[in-house]
Amino acid sequence: MMAAGMLAATSCSDFSDYNEAPVDAAASGNKTLWENISENPQLSDFAALVTRAGFQQELLNARSYTVWAPVNGSFNVSAYDGLSADDLLQQFVKSHVAEYSHNATGYLNERVHTLNEKSFTFAGDGSYTYDGVTVSLPNQPSNNGIMHLIDGAAQYYPNLYEYLRMADDIDSLRNYFLRYELTTLDQDASVKGPMVDGVQTYIDSVMVTSNSLLRTLNAKIENEDSSYTFLMPTNTAYLDLYKTVKKKFNFITKTTVLDATNLSLATATTSKSVSVDPAYMSDSLSRMAIARHLIFSNNDGYNIWLTGTPSYLGSDTLRTTTRSKLSNPTELLAQARGEAVKMSNGAARIVDSLAFRPWEVYCPEIDAYISNYLGSYFTAYIHNVHATNMDYVFGPELEDFRYLWIEPSGPYAKPDFYLTLPNVQSTTYKFYAVFLPAARMANDTLPNKLNFSLSYCAANGNLATYNFSAQEGDNNPKTLNMNTAYENNPYVTDTLYLGEFTFPVCYRGLGNDYFPSIHVTSPINVFNKTQMASYTRDVRMWAIIMKPVELVEFEEKNK
Repeated sequence: MMAAGMLAATSCSDFSDYNEAPVDAAASGNKTLWENISENPQLSDFAALVTRAGFQQELLNARSYTVWAPVNGSFNVSAYDGLSADDLLQQFVKSHVAEYSHNATGYLNERVHTLNEKSFTFAGDGSYTYDGVTVSLPNQPSNNGIMHLIDGAAQYYPNLYEYLRMADDIDSLRNYFLRYELTTLDQDASVKGPMVDGVQTYIDSVMVTSNSLLRTLNAKIENEDSSYTFLMPTNTAYLDLYKTVKKKFNFITKTTVLDATNLSLATATTSKSVSVDPAYMSDSLSRMAIARHLIFSNNDGYNIWLTGTPSYLGSDTLRTTTRSKLSNPTELLAQARGEAVKMSNGAARIVDSLAFRPWEVYCPEIDAYISNYLGSYFTAYIHNVHATNMDYVFGPELEDFRYLWIEPSGPYAKPDFYLTLPNVQSTTYKFYAVFLPAARMANDTLPNKLNFSLSYCAANGNLATYNFSAQEGDNNPKTLNMNTAYENNPYVTDTLYLGEFTFPVCYRGLGNDYFPSIHVTSPINVFNKTQMASYTRDVRMWAIIMKPVELVEFEEKNK
């Protein structure tokens, strides 16, 4: 079991505010809380636990507390036998003690913030309950506070961060999260002492524990006033998924890419390289991809059905704290071990497997829109001599799209340009090129004839090329020509399937300057009247779409 007080400010003297207890004529009013507890035969079990937790001295001090003391026989004392003194203090004693006086008078419906930072309901009107437990004898005064005798113990629930530290069989998940935990001195909140040998000392040192990963995930699972659902994979579930995800993040020491932004001629082969620590990159991105999809705010409109509250958004989608949407919640939750484990700020679900859909979690579809183009080298070739660059413009021929419209600058100009492929991972994609019709140019109804060549980094770190071919069975032809070129339908928004390719190297995480690229060229012979009359040299492209094969297979299966 865990020790108390995670991700909270703690102090050598737990609190800094002191009050005088109310004066009462009763005999108990002249004694301390501890004296009244230890001398009451109905509270011998409670007193023994307070003593074992080492908290009796605090109840002797001149500080105002309210104690809800469970009487003998109303709770299972042996249930706490296995707890350490620290855990007993956090999980039992401090659940029954709060600062200041909380009297049971008149109508009452109060959320009491106890010393272990949990909240319990103190409610009633004439007769009262604490955490649903009957208060059998209220308002017993002491000279340092007030005591209520109750017929049972308050139920302690850890918050999700505390449970992350204590739950069985989730060591892999726990170790990753705690890697980002940091405890520092809050100098502003601490009370300074004298300087000793030039070093500032503190009479009251306030230490603050934080976790940078939780900030990245936008998940305040250490906050008692929040509400989350946390999928916690077992070690087997975590490691199985980690091995699968890691294959999509295969890095090499030195990755080489075509430097299309610095090309002066379309025939140039300028390249650049970036070096990384492959093991670190692969491990870091794989674990983050998993962590980003485990926590859900119960206050999110997509997720409130998890608490039993109907959602106007339905229950067919979960949205993570990182804003990712998961479309198979029933399948995900079906892997849980029994019912959700109640926490003080939500619920934990221990799962034996993580039924994530790869394209939603760790291998998404890539839509390389033309607005992300690498460079525009629209060249004309006359007898193999490089002539001039063409101009380019962005639509809008269609109001809802922003796309690239390439116009020939002269009678012999042909399209020749490169497009960026961002965040590519080491997996197999199916490639599609999306063309738009000429909405405002009814007389321009000729199709394109275009070749597509992929520039990528091979497993050995060298720059390599893969040529797509429109001819069935003609994979990676050595040369590109009219036969290998793709032809679109100029009357509709046309999505052409180019083929599939498996990237041996991952580029995601290398930055905005390192990526594979698509080289788009035209095989049209500008001196061939038949070809020039049959095809347009205007290109209206919206995007290159790359779908992981798992997504395509899923879509085909669920048509």
